[in-house]
Amino acid sequence: MKYLIIGLGNFGKTLAEDLTDNGNEVIGIDNDERKIEDVKDRISLSYIMDATEVSALRSLPLDEIDCAIVAIGQSMEHSLRTVAALKELSVKNIYARAIDNTHRSILKAMSIKKIFIPESYAARLFSRMLSDENSVME
Repeated sequence: MKYLIIGLGNFGKTLAEDLTDNGNEVIGIDNDERKIEDVKDRISLSYIMDATEVSALRSLPLDEIDCAIVAIGQSMEHSLRTVAALKELSVKNIYARAIDNTHRSILKAMSIKKIFIPESYAARLFSRMLSDENSVME
């Protein structure tokens, strides 16, 4: 599969590297040159760009993408603008990270297929790990 990951912070970078390690093609985008430098040798392609701009996204091979993942975790505004730009360009499979429940509600209203809050998922997973650990110790 071919993924477009927009936002290469801790979550996006880990996702991009893991998808690549599992045999997928990954195109990574971030507006921070340091984040691109950190991941450029691990993924298929990487671009420094402002993904909130439709004109910038037009330069990408969007028709070859199986799934676009908006992994922006710092700014709800940038995340929503990026999702809107992808929708304007008719990208079909858009998944998005939400910062909080309000952000999730807005993304849901935009008809985003998959919405995830990584911190909530990680907390639930860690809670289960702790519970399993405690049951073993008893």
